[in-house]
Amino acid sequence: MVYSQNRRATSLDLPMAMRFRHLKETSRETVGVYRSHIHGRGLFCLKDIEAGEMVIEYSGEVIRSSLTDTREKTYEAKGMGCYMFRIDEQTVVDATMRGNAARFINHSCD
Repeated sequence: MVYSQNRRATSLDLPMAMRFRHLKETSRETVGVYRSHIHGRGLFCLKDIEAGEMVIEYSGEVIRSSLTDTREKTYEAKGMGCYMFRIDEQTVVDATMRGNAARFINHSCD
């Protein structure tokens, strides 16, 4: 990063991982995991959240898409839930074993 003497650094100048490092602490105040009528457990808001506000980072193991079928079968054979989030055609985040509370995000299209 190069800074001019007349310009202050902002969070936009930081790498992405550092921009949202506060989420680890603030997400505990903002969301919680509770029983859900949609699907077992779910992530629920504990306070009002503004539109567009970053609430929690979806974390887990980044894997190739070609591994997802094998992992799903392994988890199913062990009676485990499967928590994967597709990033693009080649990349998936598997939060099943190494994820955080974000893996319990449910959605409703109503």
